[in-house]
Amino acid sequence: MDVATAQLPSAIWARRLLLVAVTTVTFSVALGQFVLALACVPLAYWVARARPVLPPLLIPALLFLAIAWLTLAFNTAQPDFSRMTKLLWFVALPAAAWLLRDERSVRDLLWAFALGCAFLAARTLVMVPLGAWKLLRTAPDYAQNFPHALTLQGSMPDGQMLMLGLVATLGLLLIRRAARQPTGFVVALFLLQVAGFIMNLKRGSWIVALLLLVIFVLLKLSWKHVLLLAVIVAGALCLPPVRARLMALERDFNANAGGRMTMWTRVAPELIKAHPWGIGYRQLTNEKMRAVAPNVERDRDHLHNNALTVLVETGWAGLAAYALWMGWALVDAVRRWRAARATSEAAAIAALVLLLMFVGLLLNGVVEYNFGTSRLMIAAGVIMGAGVLGRVEKPA
Repeated sequence: MDVATAQLPSAIWARRLLLVAVTTVTFSVALGQFVLALACVPLAYWVARARPVLPPLLIPALLFLAIAWLTLAFNTAQPDFSRMTKLLWFVALPAAAWLLRDERSVRDLLWAFALGCAFLAARTLVMVPLGAWKLLRTAPDYAQNFPHALTLQGSMPDGQMLMLGLVATLGLLLIRRAARQPTGFVVALFLLQVAGFIMNLKRGSWIVALLLLVIFVLLKLSWKHVLLLAVIVAGALCLPPVRARLMALERDFNANAGGRMTMWTRVAPELIKAHPWGIGYRQLTNEKMRAVAPNVERDRDHLHNNALTVLVETGWAGLAAYALWMGWALVDAVRRWRAARATSEAAAIAALVLLLMFVGLLLNGVVEYNFGTSRLMIAAGVIMGAGVLGRVEKPA
């Protein structure tokens, strides 16, 4: 895509709407999907006119889509193809690959995540305590105490979104500091997100975010910032709900507790052995898991792990396509970062942020199933697409 076609009105409007979709999907899946669908209108007009080359990353993505369709069609007695619509939100991948190519557009993408996640954090700080208080009043037998009620209000997608927002906002902070621009507003966004992130009380996202921030700090900042990060972590550990959540980690390592270890060591092996070609995309249900292990936690239709859920639903072929897709995207993100280091410090930081955000989603996918959550699928598609080129173009 040359500069002329990138500046066509249809491309400009598609880019704007895509960024708005990223901002809104951080806190509202319905709103984010609506805006992304709107973005597809000028995007389709631009594609018909500019005829851009398809991103190579679409090869493994379309391969996985084909396998998912086949497993649903041939491995399911009464296939429900409406479940395939979730994968359509990966339209964000080619859209981002075409529209977010240069340094400026990637910086705008980081702002989209930062602003949206700041709103999400503010809402979390208000709604989680209110929800816990209401739960204690209406279902006192369900919630043991207020800290326990707080843990019941946390959201897995919100935790991962806030993890992405923290990395994006820290990247913006470093970019503005390198350009000697004011950083007060960005610092405020970061601190707001930290508070909301802690209040959300999701341990997997905490651990992944801490790892990513430590890597970022070690690569780009000084020991003083490492000390500041340690102070924030120590302060969070002083909060009773945080300590309670971390103490509950022991349950997740108990194969008899009905949680993750039960799913990973008992349910998944049995289903894989019985259905090596998969049971069908999005066909895993709580009833099928409880048929193997009756003590599995209720209201779950996934295995708290991307690879295992993909394997059970789409078989070994689907897992191979998924691994190829994610590995290809990771290599592209690394290539873009390496190329960006030869252009400018701001471009290098932005590319590193994209890489760490994608790594964060992969790491969270080890303990959560984020590949089937529409909000996170859109976010992942945009992040993969923004890093798909393996090179960085300077702003026009």
